[in-house]
Amino acid sequence: MPTANGDEIRAWLDDTWARTEAAVLLAGGEGRPLAQRPIVGEVFDLGHLAELRELTTTGVFLDDICRCLGSLTVALLDTDAEFIGSGSLHGGTDIAWEWSRFRNNLEVAAPGPLLDFLERHSDYRRA
Repeated sequence: MPTANGDEIRAWLDDTWARTEAAVLLAGGEGRPLAQRPIVGEVFDLGHLAELRELTTTGVFLDDICRCLGSLTVALLDTDAEFIGSGSLHGGTDIAWEWSRFRNNLEVAAPGPLLDFLERHSDYRRA
């Protein structure tokens, strides 16, 4: 399966985040349906959602994907509380948005602040 280019993923991210009303932080990476993973954190505050968006969408696409399943997953919800997108954390430095669809990790620009955010808003270490 080919890797999606960064521009395609950024367009998807812009559309998906524009429709996002909340995010849940789920234990585990890929391998199980989102609804079957334990919730370890929730983000409803608009300011915190904006911060999460910045931390998980700013960086450089690697044109490759990590082969592990990842750890914590950021799942985005719309106004009907339906899942509209997800990205799993890989190695504390990368986010794989829609891992099996795009196959292109984003090396985040600020991994330290991202991990700090996840620790403040979730039981990240349990994920």
